[in-house]
Amino acid sequence: MTKVEIKTVSAAKMLSYLKCPRQFYYAYGEGIFPEETKYTRFGSFIHAVLENYLKHLISTDRKKDLETLYSIVSAKKKEYAQIPETGEVSFFEADVFLNRFASALINTRRVYAVEKIFDIPWISGGEEIRINGRIDRIDIETGQNKETILHIIDYKTGKNKLTEEDLKNDIQMKFYVTAAYLMYRKIHRLFRISHYYIRDNSLVSFETVYKDSYAEELLKCIQKMKNDSEYPKNIAAHCFRCPSFKICKPDVLVKSEKKIPS
Repeated sequence: MTKVEIKTVSAAKMLSYLKCPRQFYYAYGEGIFPEETKYTRFGSFIHAVLENYLKHLISTDRKKDLETLYSIVSAKKKEYAQIPETGEVSFFEADVFLNRFASALINTRRVYAVEKIFDIPWISGGEEIRINGRIDRIDIETGQNKETILHIIDYKTGKNKLTEEDLKNDIQMKFYVTAAYLMYRKIHRLFRISHYYIRDNSLVSFETVYKDSYAEELLKCIQKMKNDSEYPKNIAAHCFRCPSFKICKPDVLVKSEKKIPS
């Protein structure tokens, strides 16, 4: 088994490793990635529309523009023609969510960045490594004591919600806070982290300052990824949906292949 060279780390790469080191190996060592599903395709469509819509509002200094939203949606539907017109995760469902989102006024003068791409040098184990990724949206807000807050927003299109406590412990959010701190520490020290659930326009949020413990947890995971050469299997229900299932042959599950859900 060839060791995977780790020069860059994204939140997705880290989550893949934490879910199952062997699946991580097959993805980033052998190039066997999960195929697009109707859920990921639906999420990509929503994200693409929101990105274009917010950028339009910012460039025109408007708080709402439903006509332009409909135009963007119409254009994007041609790019995502595989999404069904009706039913679950369909264009009809997307139209409902997007109309609900756009019905609220958005103060675009508070929007700091949309689809913020970052690629930041960092030190792990005495060696330089780069952390990279994309943050859906960053707003600038004012707290109760007139302090400036950098609001990191991660759009979610699924049905499942995290609790505030779960969000505080979410390693992806710690990854984003650390990245934001490294990018903006000379200006911003206080952060609000939110999952924005598009289905019902609700937020789950918490406020925090940057903590060294965030970096320590991330670096510990990165070092484990860099030092791993065995990539143990994490055998669980997710194995049935793994693109490497037939190659990996997880021992416990192979015995019950006839029971694999459709």
